[in-house]
Amino acid sequence: MVLGVFCAVVVVSACGRRGSAGPASSASSVSVSASLSQDELYAEAERVYRAYFELEQRAFLEGGVNGVPVEMNQYIMGWYAKSENTVLAQMAERRVRMQEGTRSQYTVLEQVPDDPPSDSLVSLSVCIDSTASPLVDADGNFVAGGYDLSRVFFKYDVDGKLKIYSSNEGTTDSCEEN
Repeated sequence: MVLGVFCAVVVVSACGRRGSAGPASSASSVSVSASLSQDELYAEAERVYRAYFELEQRAFLEGGVNGVPVEMNQYIMGWYAKSENTVLAQMAERRVRMQEGTRSQYTVLEQVPDDPPSDSLVSLSVCIDSTASPLVDADGNFVAGGYDLSRVFFKYDVDGKLKIYSSNEGTTDSCEEN
């Protein structure tokens, strides 16, 4: 069973949002100008996703017991923020966490997924590999892990920052680019 399937069972597919290996990014966020080029918007979206991922990895290792990290609010909003809160609360309730000493990986497959919502300023198609970082229960038993395909949508919040506001989730056989 893959992580996204577990999350769909736990709460409406809010889980498949994990990020890439690499250096931890700064938790600071910079307001984004509405005059950015398309390439700059994609670079900012990837930076936002990477920073969000680092915070989510920490929350998943904690098993959701501390809720949504306050710093995460500079990267997520609306439905997506509510879904994140629900996922972490249900992980804590069920005593499920990411296996200690592990982390998920992500690959940005493309910058423009098919059929993004009309209010999306920029969107990314991201593949999450949690095969080496499964969710486990309090006894260490496997709960979920695998490959999830997420289409992540971004727009400006009222604070002027580019944030994740929605996503579509699915599963895939690998994160290899075709």
